[in-house]
Amino acid sequence: MKSQNGYHWPKALFVLSVNLYEVIAERVTAFENINMTHGMVSGVGVTVARSSSGTRSPDKVLQTFAEHLGMLRERFNEEWGLVAPFYNKHCCPSINEPPDLPVGGRDLSLFIVDYSNLPSLAVLVTNDSPIRAQFAVVYGKDGSIANPIFGILESLDAFSVKANFQLSLSDGKTDIGDVGIFQIPDPQTPNQVVVYQTARGLQHANAFDGFKNLNAIEETKFDAQAWNLGMTLTNVQGTFHTTEGIRKMILEVPGDSLLVADPDTLHAESRSLAIWFSAKGMIYPAMVSWAKYDTGNRWKVFVRYLTQHTIEVLDQEITCALFGPDLTPVFAPPPKPTELKEEFEEQLRKDFQTDPFKAAVIAANLKNMPSLAIPEGYFDSKVKTLDFEDGLDLYVLYHHAQRKHAYQNKRIFEHVFAGAERNIGALGLLSFDTVASKLTYPAAMTFLLSQERFAMGWAMDGVEVGTGHNCLIKHEQEKVYIAGEIMFEGDERVRFNFLSGTFTRQIIPLYDPGEASFHDQWIGLISALIGKAWYSQLQLLLHDKYKALLKVPTVTYTDDVLIPFEPPVQSTKMAFCSSEPWMQSCACIASGDSNFNWCKKLEGKNEPCEHDDCQPSGR
Repeated sequence: MKSQNGYHWPKALFVLSVNLYEVIAERVTAFENINMTHGMVSGVGVTVARSSSGTRSPDKVLQTFAEHLGMLRERFNEEWGLVAPFYNKHCCPSINEPPDLPVGGRDLSLFIVDYSNLPSLAVLVTNDSPIRAQFAVVYGKDGSIANPIFGILESLDAFSVKANFQLSLSDGKTDIGDVGIFQIPDPQTPNQVVVYQTARGLQHANAFDGFKNLNAIEETKFDAQAWNLGMTLTNVQGTFHTTEGIRKMILEVPGDSLLVADPDTLHAESRSLAIWFSAKGMIYPAMVSWAKYDTGNRWKVFVRYLTQHTIEVLDQEITCALFGPDLTPVFAPPPKPTELKEEFEEQLRKDFQTDPFKAAVIAANLKNMPSLAIPEGYFDSKVKTLDFEDGLDLYVLYHHAQRKHAYQNKRIFEHVFAGAERNIGALGLLSFDTVASKLTYPAAMTFLLSQERFAMGWAMDGVEVGTGHNCLIKHEQEKVYIAGEIMFEGDERVRFNFLSGTFTRQIIPLYDPGEASFHDQWIGLISALIGKAWYSQLQLLLHDKYKALLKVPTVTYTDDVLIPFEPPVQSTKMAFCSSEPWMQSCACIASGDSNFNWCKKLEGKNEPCEHDDCQPSGR
């Protein structure tokens, strides 16, 4: 769900400015003569189902009022199905403990089904009041969404709805507590509350007004940024201009940090409103005039900030962390999507004899692409649960020594750089064309590029025994730049992805510009590498330049899984069950609540799963 401002808040969040005490006083006066054994005061819930025509009920009274204002019966029935259970949750402390009201509405909250389509049913909830919850019908706004006009059902026994109540939150200058207007949550996501407006959010937004005279930000954009930041500060329960305001926050923010309303404007060298969390423990409304990326996800910025009376300018540039309004860090501005690819091509232009695979590594180093050694435990004890569609549920431990099986079946190909140690048994990879000529199509493989090699493992099924990414490296200290899957589909097309929980998923967080930029950089380089290394340098030299150009397949990136998740083929069964004895301990099968040795299960025996023995030397 989204609010009228198009902003979706993940939790119940913010508040507005209404004369809270007048509203509560008026409500108490209106209900002080109600029989305390009836209706909402007594803690009696309502039925969600519509009552029969022979029974007077709250839904009929509300429907009469709503239809008079133009609500059709079908829509009333739909909205009643939302407000009735929501009312029951809040109305009746004697029946069950009511849920907490959202941040920004802890004192008083008006929950509306659809504020953008009036009239609409609503529930008014006042905390710590003998009349905690009441049905309402919202049918107007006095100038803005901060000023809803509505009628209230005084009790469940009432014969009519009392009209012309108004919640006025548009002042935003007086601190009157936590008062807010929200959308009734979707029953599928009851903890996600959409905020229409809150009192304290308006108060925080108005704190930025001192910057308006500068005319540095267009008015509509200014108001939107101020509202956004006001709601965010309310969400984290902070307060401007007081040390208590930062001490009571539910979010820890490093000193000298800026929470920026529109981080995209920083890349465009435009101004943006912000919240400055000073190193001295104060919170200020601020405006960022410019920001330049420094290092380590920190920025050099020029900031103006508002004390309670004047605009101050920091007397020096500060280097600080930046956050967006959703409280996520603002990373380095992304490089041009083709930057890594262009560096790779530049390395090849410098010297025609340059090894393309090595050129890829040089380019990655020059462009500061991160690399990572295999996570602890993944080299010799990574475990996967494999639930195949035919009901076969395997529980497999992957040890790097299983690559011996792949070597014996000519399933691993690698191009090792000078000075690095080869995997004895792997087939040499001089060019992709020489590998493709040995395949039956389509052929799906794992692949990786490390500081020492480019390697591929030809997987026969979803088990991938001996061809997983932990089997493509030589040792645990070998650092990998990128890993994924590659599919050869004849000599016409090659597809690849970056699906690798062992490497790619671990490497992405190390790249400051973020995941999207990481993908852009490597999509460009891997596509170019496959094209440039499709033929060996010798093939290119021997090719008669007067003949037709050598054909290169179309290379594309995909998010699709390329290695089919299919049950183990016969060669996989033999690898576990008919090769070295220790391999039998690596594959187990689920049966009920237990895991058994798969190979023994194939023989009709139930032997417990013993992954501890899945190593060449045994236990």
